[in-house]
Amino acid sequence: MATLLPLLAAGACGAVLPVQSRVNGVLSEQVGALPAATLSFGSGLVVLTLLLGLAPLRRRAAAVWAAVRAGSLRPWQVVGGVGGALLVASQTYAVPLVGVTAFLVAVIGGQSVSALLVDRAGLGPGPAQPWRAGRVGAAALAVVGVAVAATARPDQGGAAVGAGVGFALALVLVCAAGALTSVQQALNGVVTTVSRAPVATAWVNFLTGTLTLVLLGLVASLAGGLRPSPVGAGLPWWAWTGGVMGIVFIALAAYAVQHVPVLVFALVTITTQLVVGVLLDALDPVGRAALGPQLLLGVALALTASVWAALARPARGRRAPSPAALTHR
Repeated sequence: MATLLPLLAAGACGAVLPVQSRVNGVLSEQVGALPAATLSFGSGLVVLTLLLGLAPLRRRAAAVWAAVRAGSLRPWQVVGGVGGALLVASQTYAVPLVGVTAFLVAVIGGQSVSALLVDRAGLGPGPAQPWRAGRVGAAALAVVGVAVAATARPDQGGAAVGAGVGFALALVLVCAAGALTSVQQALNGVVTTVSRAPVATAWVNFLTGTLTLVLLGLVASLAGGLRPSPVGAGLPWWAWTGGVMGIVFIALAAYAVQHVPVLVFALVTITTQLVVGVLLDALDPVGRAALGPQLLLGVALALTASVWAALARPARGRRAPSPAALTHR
């Protein structure tokens, strides 16, 4: 049970991302990428700030800043929200251009490779994980599965494919943002060892992430690259739920990475991302026609990789360090 619950939390995180991508993509089409990302993150921050009105959660969040002042947490360990902000920004920019499937492929590619480096460096709350053959093999198999699934649907719509350089640039940016999410998840695990409350960790993330997006918006405005767009009343109500989905994702991720390596977390989320992507395509008349054997083979390969990574045991004879020790590596 101690292993099953974190794995279920990781699976739920993967299920949230494809849905959030579509939701934020719809919002972006009306207000623009950076404003949509800021609205998504900002709405999540408002919800979490209201939750922090509860005294126990407020004390948990205050414990994080107290740990930073005392030096038991370093400042860079509480800025994981920057990675989340950049992922949402890339999400709102790329999904309308390349589609949900291509977006997920780019995120997974960056996340899989980055997770190996994050675990090896020991950035998370657990001990550093060596590059054993099983772990590298599971990551490689996941990448193969993603490649197979991606090549089954090279056309996300004529306009997206015809975007040329813009299409490729969008995928590069998303891949980089995906790599940062592994760092974010590891740092969130460290913060949660201090806050003892994933919701408090999520609030720290949304605070730093919202500040990052506001700063980017100010820079873009001064450079003349950001024009205000009206937020019309024609948007469906669910177009405003991206921030709440982000809260669920970050809180569950902060819990999961305390109990499983970041690579295992990444590979489990890969599986559910692809499965939910297939389900979303099945509900879409256009995407339903693309659900062929090659796409399902890619999903099966990713699922095999996730199970492989989840069953791989960490190195024996090593105990997880205390939060204080984590900050002095």
